[in-house]
Amino acid sequence: MVGYTLRQERERQELSIEDIEQGTSIRATYIEAIENGEYDQLPGTVYTKGFIKNYAKFLGMDADAVVKEFVADIAELTAEAEAKAAAENAAENPDKSSEVKPVKPEKKPLGHSIADAQNRSSSSMLIIAAVVLIAALAGGAWSFLSSDDDVATTNPPVQQTQVVAPEPAPEPTPVANANPVPNPDVLNIEARFSNRCWILVTIDGVVAQEGIMEAGQSLSWEGKENISFRLGNAGAVEFFRDGKSLGVFGAEGEILDKTFTRT
Repeated sequence: MVGYTLRQERERQELSIEDIEQGTSIRATYIEAIENGEYDQLPGTVYTKGFIKNYAKFLGMDADAVVKEFVADIAELTAEAEAKAAAENAAENPDKSSEVKPVKPEKKPLGHSIADAQNRSSSSMLIIAAVVLIAALAGGAWSFLSSDDDVATTNPPVQQTQVVAPEPAPEPTPVANANPVPNPDVLNIEARFSNRCWILVTIDGVVAQEGIMEAGQSLSWEGKENISFRLGNAGAVEFFRDGKSLGVFGAEGEILDKTFTRT
């Protein structure tokens, strides 16, 4: 397991977890989770790869090889989990062989079939007689209407169209100033995320926010003196100050600390 490899190298160099935390900016709880293989305690696979890569670089190891070992560990753990789930499912729902029996047509006695045929024949005769009667009545009614010269022709009523006056157009709503004047007494920082990123935000020495931001999100903070950021994926964050872009300060997967001050 990659965690065992990293812990062995750390102990060989006589380094503590606190030493790794200070040298890589990776939280101690995350370092312990990596060494113990408790990947469910970490923010996600993308961030875990970044943590492991930075951890290995700090120890002077081949970072790419260590990351490949982590990917192999994940694949093995996933296969074991799937096999375990399949075994539990098979134990809870054992397969039961069932034979599909052909459906045999229902046999009816001969007398029943003859009675059915007679009933169908009687029904057909009744239907034919009804059709003939309806046709005779319809013909008589048509002859009566055709011979009546006094039938008046009624013109359909003329529909009147009501003209509706158009509603007045709504007055335009005034648009707020798109470029507000910056307040020199307040530090305003905005972050826009192009990919997932774990962040820790500290405003004037107090932790204000920690969590994982998704691609497309945009957040802003205000402080009196300074605003500090710890980023788990620096290449995914573009910073703005008073509406003006400050750019991106790191690469994809890079862990970075960045502080902005009012002066």
